[in-house]
Amino acid sequence: GVVDGEFARLLGWLGTQGLRALIGLLLVALPVVAVAAVARMHRLPRLNAYSGLPSVTVPATLAGFLLGWCTLYADPLSPSFRVAEVFALGGSWDIPWIWFVRYRADPGLYGYEWLVSIVRFPDSDPLLAFAVLIIAALLVVSVVSALMTLRGVDLLVGLIGIAFLCIVSQAITIYVTALVAYTFNTLNFWAAAVAFVILQYYRRARSHRGH
Repeated sequence: GVVDGEFARLLGWLGTQGLRALIGLLLVALPVVAVAAVARMHRLPRLNAYSGLPSVTVPATLAGFLLGWCTLYADPLSPSFRVAEVFALGGSWDIPWIWFVRYRADPGLYGYEWLVSIVRFPDSDPLLAFAVLIIAALLVVSVVSALMTLRGVDLLVGLIGIAFLCIVSQAITIYVTALVAYTFNTLNFWAAAVAFVILQYYRRARSHRGH
């Protein structure tokens, strides 16, 4: 009767949380798999030349990271990353995981149009314009280093690799940043759920003692 109902509800709650944890592991695994795939790709013979040069790969990767954050900052359709919004129930991050994948974590949703407008009119946002200048400087350093150290086909592969590293780094940055916000919102939900269960337990305990 009552015990069976309580036990069934507990099992249901545990099952729901277990599914959430499994989905969370899947979401975390995506960028890890992406980084592992890129690392494995760079072990190919044709890619060894430029991938072994930190002066080429590190600036390109840093440029991609910074480009990802700038893209999120500049795009007006980007969800808010303010603390209050991240933890808000019913807010832009309080959504099912499939919506998160489709409408928050997809790097293709965030365009460069607003960054281009900042480049054209830097006075509209000097801080963002300065960040774009740093991105450009990092890419120049990477390209110049490739021109100075690589030759022939290795140089061509290196120049393509610079663009590839920048784009992949940007995509991973957007995804991971969105995942952090979504995780904080989800953990906030779990904390509230655990607090509710504990509160209900003590209420029932007091009720039984009263009888």
